[in-house]
Amino acid sequence: FQLIPRQRFKKIILNLLAAVLLSVPALQAAGEPAEVRLEDLVQRAHEANPDLIAAEADWLAAKKRIWIDSSLPDPMGGYDLMGSMTETRVGPQKNRFMISQEVPFPLKLVEKGKMAGDEARAAYQRYLAVERDLRSELAKAHADLYFVDASLTTLEGIKDLLKKFESVAQARYSNLSGSQRDVAKAQAEVSMSLEKLFVLKQRRESIAALINAILNRDPMDLLGMAVRPERPVLNRSLIELVNLAVLNRQEIKEMEAMVSKSQRQKRLAKLAYIPDLNVGFEYVRVGAGSTSEAPDMDGRDSWMFPLRINIPLWQNRIIPEIQEAQKKLEASQARLLKAKNATFYEVKDAYYRFDSAAKIVELYQTAVI
Repeated sequence: FQLIPRQRFKKIILNLLAAVLLSVPALQAAGEPAEVRLEDLVQRAHEANPDLIAAEADWLAAKKRIWIDSSLPDPMGGYDLMGSMTETRVGPQKNRFMISQEVPFPLKLVEKGKMAGDEARAAYQRYLAVERDLRSELAKAHADLYFVDASLTTLEGIKDLLKKFESVAQARYSNLSGSQRDVAKAQAEVSMSLEKLFVLKQRRESIAALINAILNRDPMDLLGMAVRPERPVLNRSLIELVNLAVLNRQEIKEMEAMVSKSQRQKRLAKLAYIPDLNVGFEYVRVGAGSTSEAPDMDGRDSWMFPLRINIPLWQNRIIPEIQEAQKKLEASQARLLKAKNATFYEVKDAYYRFDSAAKIVELYQTAVI
């Protein structure tokens, strides 16, 4: 470092840092992977990420539950084979066919269908939350990849420059115009730059493995140079962001759907006091007999329409169901409040972290570099 003026050395290093950090070279050798763009990563994740695929399947499955829960129970069919002692005044009964259908009180089916609809809405919000978190995780990984690539390029340039200094120091030392101390200092700086390169290369492999795992790709797949992310712009105030989050945050919408489901579950529990109807039809085959009371009725088959209702008698089942539904409603309301509180904190924390980062970037661009 005594070979050139200190101020000139600093100027060389700062110019090199500024050139690389503000614009990573896009030139790549033949056969190397293509440049890595955030939008390409997000598109690939939509097609192959296991978490997103699972969340979407859960949502679609929950939508099918609406039809299941709002449908009538299966009808019952039956056949009775009569014994020889089953006798009527018009002849012996040979066999009996029957079919019946349970018809719950209509409001019960309506509430069950709406409960399933609330669960489907909650599943959809969970799917959107996974999609949002996936994009956020990829954006962070892509930014980290760009930072590492830019740092590697910068350190490679610095290492080459330091090796030139080392060569000059060794040449001057060999002809007795320099000191051994200059050679040792130059060699130490080269070694330190190599250490930083090793650490950054290991970090790049970790980031690449993370991105490949998110995209459901082979962990050994290579990633090209990351394209510099666009600088985000925040043109809303903190109050506006909080209001938007309350209206659109997936966790809040999910908890609102679960509160609605709990309210319907409580109403459904109270509807247990209303009896359900069972409608049926029975047809009895009657064999030929002998009767003096009604000769023209001899051996004629019979039929009937039985109507039955259940009797909601056992209060030790109904009352605890209502109490259980009430407690679940209270739990859902508490979770909704927790989601809102967490949203307020996260929005405020993210807002001030963004503001601080933007000021640091401006400081580097306008002052440090």
